[in-house]
Amino acid sequence: MLVFSPAEAWEAIAREPTSIDEITRRTIIPLSLLAPAATVIGMKTFDASWDPAHGYLVPPEAIYAAGATTLFATIGSIFLLAAIFVLIAPMYGSRCDYPSALKVSAYGSVPVMLAGATLFLPVMVIVSIVALCHTLYLYWVGVGRVLEVPAGERTEFIGISLTLLGGLSTLVGAAVSSIGLA
Repeated sequence: MLVFSPAEAWEAIAREPTSIDEITRRTIIPLSLLAPAATVIGMKTFDASWDPAHGYLVPPEAIYAAGATTLFATIGSIFLLAAIFVLIAPMYGSRCDYPSALKVSAYGSVPVMLAGATLFLPVMVIVSIVALCHTLYLYWVGVGRVLEVPAGERTEFIGISLTLLGGLSTLVGAAVSSIGLA
């Protein structure tokens, strides 16, 4: 319902009393598993050998680590985006409630997480790009309905949130890589 009639779905989501635990167990973890599983299957099937000249293939011994990194990065990004929503909410006079922010972050990213199931073939990243466009729209509607961000400020709210998410994700990724975990 959220993908095809988002306005009505967000109204229902805003009213439902859902805990962080429920959102995590029922939505975030199951859907976050799709991309890593498809990616590992694709790498095992299509990227079977490492090519040092091109460097775009994942070495066989790193395939499962790449899948695990994708899983934890996806889950972490959803929780971090919710925290960013809460952090900047006072600047827009909107709700400063983490469970509500997590609803928008998690449910808004459903199209991208579902598209992750197609990533067993690298060319299917095109599906993810289309899903990202729909995710941005879902965030735009969701922050208005659930977090009560005024209509004229939703685009800026989403833009700032995603810019902060990108910056923080880059810093975390650099830190993790520098200590040899990725």
